[in-house]
Amino acid sequence: MQFGDMDTCGLTSGKWEEAKLMLDDYMRGFEKRNPNLKVFNAVMHLDEATPHLHIDFIPIAHKVERGLSVKVSMKGALKEQGFTSANRLQNEWSAWEEQERSIMTEILHAHELSRDVKGVHREHLTVDEYKQHAAQLAEIRKVNAHINELKKKNTADLTESEIELIKNQNDVMRAEIQKRDKEIFTLSRKLGAEFIPFEIFSEDKLQFVATELKKSGVPFVEEGTTLHIPDYAQKTATAIAATYQPVKSEGVREKIKLEIDRLVYSSESFEDLLSKLKEKGFDIKRGGKHEVCTACPKAVQGCTATEASKKHIAVKPQYAERFVRLKTLGEAYLPKNLEQRIADRDVFTNAIRAKFKTANSVEKKFHITIMDMTIEIKQFRLMPRKDSSKYIYAYQNDANINYLSEQLTTIGDFGFTSREQIYSKAEELKQSIDEKNEKVKSLAAELPTLKSDISQLRFLFSAVTSNSKPDAMTQVKLAAAQEIADKHGVKSESDIATLEKRLKLLPNYIKSVKDEISEEQLKLGRVSALISAYERIVEGNYIDNLIREQRELEQKTHSL
Repeated sequence: MQFGDMDTCGLTSGKWEEAKLMLDDYMRGFEKRNPNLKVFNAVMHLDEATPHLHIDFIPIAHKVERGLSVKVSMKGALKEQGFTSANRLQNEWSAWEEQERSIMTEILHAHELSRDVKGVHREHLTVDEYKQHAAQLAEIRKVNAHINELKKKNTADLTESEIELIKNQNDVMRAEIQKRDKEIFTLSRKLGAEFIPFEIFSEDKLQFVATELKKSGVPFVEEGTTLHIPDYAQKTATAIAATYQPVKSEGVREKIKLEIDRLVYSSESFEDLLSKLKEKGFDIKRGGKHEVCTACPKAVQGCTATEASKKHIAVKPQYAERFVRLKTLGEAYLPKNLEQRIADRDVFTNAIRAKFKTANSVEKKFHITIMDMTIEIKQFRLMPRKDSSKYIYAYQNDANINYLSEQLTTIGDFGFTSREQIYSKAEELKQSIDEKNEKVKSLAAELPTLKSDISQLRFLFSAVTSNSKPDAMTQVKLAAAQEIADKHGVKSESDIATLEKRLKLLPNYIKSVKDEISEEQLKLGRVSALISAYERIVEGNYIDNLIREQRELEQKTHSL
């Protein structure tokens, strides 16, 4: 969030420092206003066109009907703070945003500034505002109809107030009615609109569609994996979604390698792997001919592989135009190496099972999710993603599995055994970072002050050794210098060396504190990632969401 823009609060606007003060005022009251929004990081950026504030918080709800007694929920957190939902557009979030804007406005007024509302367009009113607009028009029409009836009466029968009404029915009223008639006609479709769910399971795609809808002036409410949109905007949303471009699919050879990599985990032998490839629609060619062993003098159809025939095995999936020899895929895909990989296929999962036996309750949730993920990958329900493109795919090189493994490392490094410890550590790191930032500010402010103090102390002791009588101004300066000497406990010129040593070391000390801040920010980042992963796992749909996102991507790829 920020106050103003580059013109009103930029570096050359004259309001740069005031914008910083207003941001500070806003942040100091944020947690008091929002006890359910647990801030774990707040940073003011001063390296761009305008000072602005980034606030990272976790919304905590305590009044939970089912599941854990404490839950991460923005809607629940805001409800507990007293915000209610009037309708789909005027929900808890929008009510909370309005409160925060009003606080910002109060801060502006406290600094004798006013709020300039930009980008207001009548065509972007909410449905409730349309209804209010229509009601106003109906009232104008009612008054106008009443006046027209009065005109039909005899003038002698009219009261003074009725005559005044007739006089005031001028062209302005009629022009206003015509103007509003035209506006209501344009908005009538939106007035009666019902909001329907538009589900998108890919997070990237969801944000893309939401952004484009906003650009198009279509109102919507985002909730989980769903955008609630007006029924009249369904075609628009569908058309926008169709323009979304996912990450380009890998080449044919990479897809073949990935298919083989996955089948390694469900195969009993190399021949079993070939059989499973055929079940997947692959054609298999040995020694240049389909299912023929050229090393066999009779070249019998269906001959099982000998060492000679294995060297020239080629495969062709349905999506490829030509056969690809296994040996051209790399060393890892040579028959002998595939056989070894099949023999080692349970090493990873056995290691996870062994760790599970001694794991604490927090770690066990991650171990179970990793095991479930390996099953989904092996059974071709979850598409694996390589963590490093340099190496073959294996469970140890799966991006999703490694992400969870990183959280297990964090749990181990910090010694977490409960959910409460994780949140407590996040709060502790945040507080420590805040305190160290204040320390850096204090030390940075001390630098010029200490330099000035040393200069005045030098002046004090040089005057003491002088035989000349000081004038009135010099006496004032000496008195000020003596106060500084008393402040630092300096009694002789030799004591100044201690202050000079501190002045020399101060920049290094500031740097060491900043290094500590950077280290703690990295730790806070790790703990925050752990909180995010843990809460998604506890909700019970971690893998389901990955599968939904995969299906969404597959549907998009097939439609192109």
